[in-house]
Order: sequence, then structure tokens, then C-alpha cells
Amino acid sequence: MFKLQFLFTSISLILLTGLLEASEKFQKDREAILAMAGEYEVDFQFMETVAIDQSYELKKPYLEDAAEVVFVVEDSPKRIVLQHVLWVESYDRVVKHWKQEWKYEDPLMYEFVGNLTWQRRELSKEEVKGTWSQKVSQVDDSPRYESYGKWIHQGGLSSWQGNQTRRPLPRREYTKRKDYEVFMGVNRHTLTPTGWVHEQDNFKQVSTTGQVLCREVGLNQYFKTQEVDFTEVKKYWSNHNQYWSKVSKMWEQRMEGSDQLSLYKEQDGKPLFRHLFGIIAQKTQSGDPAEKAAEVIKKFVITRD
Repeated sequence: MFKLQFLFTSISLILLTGLLEASEKFQKDREAILAMAGEYEVDFQFMETVAIDQSYELKKPYLEDAAEVVFVVEDSPKRIVLQHVLWVESYDRVVKHWKQEWKYEDPLMYEFVGNLTWQRRELSKEEVKGTWSQKVSQVDDSPRYESYGKWIHQGGLSSWQGNQTRRPLPRREYTKRKDYEVFMGVNRHTLTPTGWVHEQDNFKQVSTTGQVLCREVGLNQYFKTQEVDFTEVKKYWSNHNQYWSKVSKMWEQRMEGSDQLSLYKEQDGKPLFRHLFGIIAQKTQSGDPAEKAAEVIKKFVITRD
């Protein structure tokens, strides 16, 4: 009897220890994600490193710098949303940038399958156990890509790496490149003493043939700063965050209500982001801007019978 009681006590202690460790790691994961918020100077670097297609010639590296605020849009226990907003000082201009949405043990993914189409995919409990998904949205809050992986915390290192995902062309090449249609990319986010880094390992692929043109590596470094005046960025987000929140909800409803989402590339001669940006750029207008955005989004979504 004593041995049996001792066994039960030992098992209970093991289970309790496991739960405490899981809870502690979960909190460290959340703290790492939230640590990416703040004011930054950013260096964007992308370099094609290896030609896979024998006839392909590597392009020149893409190098750019910027100043950016990363706002915490939502901070709930298992869902954190971070919005990036750029300050382009040379043009005295604010630009809403990409958004990252993190979910804990999220079983529902939306994968890019090509031709501006995203497909719903359900994951098992075993696949998502202990993971965080990261959904990245375009500047107009339409979908871009989504992946999932685990944060690791060891020896002062906090880093997350997602699984490889297909994604549409980045905006830096969207209007410049016609020789490929699909990115196959892996993301890694790592905290540093001066901020954080976003590393990418990408392959550029022709969707019609499946041919991979080249490998590209990306290193985006976020350095905390107090040297940049972000007054206009904060004013922009204060004035327009409700508009973008409603736009984001529209996309969520569209995606949750269907197994597949497909979009037109342009309507009335303009891409989606120009329409949605244009709505709030109008200084004098009647009606709810969000209602106008809903009309625009409806025009861009391809409906299937």
C-alpha cells in the first residue's frame, strides 16, 4: 500500500513539474513575441546566393534602410498581433507596413497555393502542440503567408523558426519580376541585445513548371532607437487603427467562411492596397470609410459558383 501511494505521489510530482515547465515556457514565448514591439531603425538585406537553374543569372542584392514602429494591436493570452508602420523621412510620409499575428497551438492555417489563392489547411493536435503560428499580412491586411514552429529559449537565446511556406512575390519584386511567381521561404525571428533580427531562407520558383531559379537569403535587422521622431507615425496609427482593425476583421471573416480565397490582381486599373490606402487618404469624404473598404474588398474577392 505504501509503495502504491509513493508511486502515485511520484507520478503527480512529475506531472506537476511538467505543467510548471510548460507554463514557464509559454510565458517566455509570449514575452519574446511582445519584445519585438517598439521603435526601430531597420536594415533590409536580401541577396541571391545560388543559381539553381543553369541559365539563371543572380541579381544584385537588395539593400534598404528604414525607420519603423511596431505596435501591439492585440495582446490576449494565446493571440498577439503586431503592426509595423514605416516612417519614410525623405518623403515625409507614413506607410502602413506588414502585420504579424501570432497564435498558440493554432490548428487552422491558410497556405498560398499560387495565382493569388490561399487554401485552408487543418493541422492535428500533435503537429501544433507547443507551437506558435505566425500569419503575415500584406500592407492592405490581405493574406500573405502563414507558418508554425516552436520558440526555443536557451543560454540567453530566444528564437523561433517556422516551417517552409509558399508565398507570393514580395512587394520589393512584385512589379519588377515576371520570371517567377512563388517564394518558398523559411522565417527565423531572434531577439538580440539591440532589438531583433528576421532571417529568411528563400527559393524562387516558377509555378507553371516547378523550376526553382535560385536561393536567396534575407537578413532584416531591427535596432532599437531613440533618435527618430515618430510623432507622425503615432498620429497616423491613432487616427486610423480603427479603420484597419475593421479591414482586418473583414479578411478574417472572408477566410473563415471559405476553404479557399482567391483575389483579382487589380480592379479599375489599381491593386488592392492603392484602393484601401486611398480611402483614408481622402481628406473630405462622406460615409464610413470602413464601409467603402468592404465594397472594395468584395470587388477583389473572386467568387466561385
